[in-house]
Amino acid sequence: MKFCNHTFEPAKLDCRTWMNYFRISKIIHILSFTKIRIQHLSDLKKNERSFNEYSMRHDVSGSPLEYSFGNCEFDDTVVITRQNWQKEEESYLPLNRMDASNAVNICLEHLDTNTLPILALCDGKDPKQSKLIGIIVSQDWFTTLEAVSTGTTNLTTIRNKSHTVVQEHLKHPFTQEHNIKISMFSALDLFGIKQEMIDWDKTSKSDFKGSINIEMHSSSLDSRPSKIALVSQINAEWKDSLLKELRDQLFLLSQYLSTIDECKKNVGLQNSIIFTTSNSEEHEIVNEKLNLLLNGDFNFRKSNNSNVKESNHINKENFEIDAKLRERVQNIFLRHDVDFTDLLWEILIILKEIIEHKFTPQINDTNLTRFVKCISNLHHQETISHLLVGSVPLELVVDMGFEKLIRDYSYILRGARFIDLHDIRQKLNNISSGIFNTESYRNKLIMLAQIHICLECMLLIEAHLECPIENLQSLFAYAYKEFVSEQSPLQHYPDLCSRIFTFTVPLPNALANELNKMNPSVWRASVLSHSAASMLTTTTYYNKLPIFPTNVYSTDNVDVQEEIVYDISTISSSEKYKKL
Repeated sequence: MKFCNHTFEPAKLDCRTWMNYFRISKIIHILSFTKIRIQHLSDLKKNERSFNEYSMRHDVSGSPLEYSFGNCEFDDTVVITRQNWQKEEESYLPLNRMDASNAVNICLEHLDTNTLPILALCDGKDPKQSKLIGIIVSQDWFTTLEAVSTGTTNLTTIRNKSHTVVQEHLKHPFTQEHNIKISMFSALDLFGIKQEMIDWDKTSKSDFKGSINIEMHSSSLDSRPSKIALVSQINAEWKDSLLKELRDQLFLLSQYLSTIDECKKNVGLQNSIIFTTSNSEEHEIVNEKLNLLLNGDFNFRKSNNSNVKESNHINKENFEIDAKLRERVQNIFLRHDVDFTDLLWEILIILKEIIEHKFTPQINDTNLTRFVKCISNLHHQETISHLLVGSVPLELVVDMGFEKLIRDYSYILRGARFIDLHDIRQKLNNISSGIFNTESYRNKLIMLAQIHICLECMLLIEAHLECPIENLQSLFAYAYKEFVSEQSPLQHYPDLCSRIFTFTVPLPNALANELNKMNPSVWRASVLSHSAASMLTTTTYYNKLPIFPTNVYSTDNVDVQEEIVYDISTISSSEKYKKL
């Protein structure tokens, strides 16, 4: 399409960012020039060639820390930038007000407008400082929209203005005080950045810590909102999660079950299935740990718990009840029912010989080690050899692993008093008897993964929202109902680490009252006047962060202060029409 001697293409944009605050459909036609149109193809090739030539002359690769200190290991610090727009939105360049109006009119003639809004970004250089104009055609209504910038203000102004939005609305023609509707919204960013705002091309998923936001809604100017919800995004794959060891063991059990299935499919083959795992140690180290365990020496576990402070001095009885969730997770090795199979599982998860079936172990009643003493069905009258062949060794390892993880999760849940453990045990009923069935174990694996994401959610909330254990228990009940059910968003084990889950829950009153006193990160007030044939909506929107990308909304001269907020006002007018 052409106008003013320029060529442009309307882009269909899946907009989940700043457009949400204007209460517009998430899918829109956005009109603008794009950065790629500014450069000719020859310029791009020239720049690429110049960069390649420079790279050949100068070695700009590698870490400066490694260059200075040699081949040492350093932890990378990843800083995720907080912003209100997606990376691709930075490619849209605003139009001047006149060109934007012409572009909208041309699109109105050529596009099917019954489904998608048509919006144009403006540069704000007109007297009104317009940032956005557009039209929305839906059913029998034709709506025009304009958003203008009033620059920056402070939080004091917001508090005062919240009581004047109705008076400002009534200044417009044909508005009546008795026929208006009010909608108030505010949001508080407690922690992190929402996944929609992250440039995933530059950010590893394992670096995403999650996010917590509080959303407050009201249908009046009353300072007390009628609805307050906590919205958290949980990433079980976060590299520094306190539950990462349990997560890795869940993943390992899933691999083991697949190996058992492969082994049974290829039972006639001489060579067993090759299985590789990152949890590997040298054969000598594994044997040393086994010898220590079989002789009652548990020193092999000390290195794994070196980060736990004063672990030997904690009173187990008090710790069962008094510890915070974070502390219980860190000190999970203190649970009172740790037994031989738990400890053996910790060793066997890295024992390649059992995984790859390179040997056939034999157990005789003449063997006096502690392992034999734990075998309850040995007869003392005669020698019996138990040949463990095929997939049986790995099945025993898997069974021990499941029991160990069930006890670990139960220990965490019991101490925090999150749920009746009888319910957990009912759902994770004993599957150790009868024929080994991988599907039965997989079903239990999914439930353990569902419990895992609930605990990840509670750890995130506990770390960044000061609340008593009673409130945490209430929040967990909602999480458990959502995630540990037939309608759970986590239906397959791989989803645990492949997805970021969103958990929305009403806040307990005590927490809501405290959070309502804090300054919001986002504040929006909408006032609607309507009649049978027309509607007028005025919206005032504030945000602590710049609302549009910096190429649309310049922040060069902004004095960065905690109290400064950015302001946008929107007017939308709707008229009923009849299709010809």
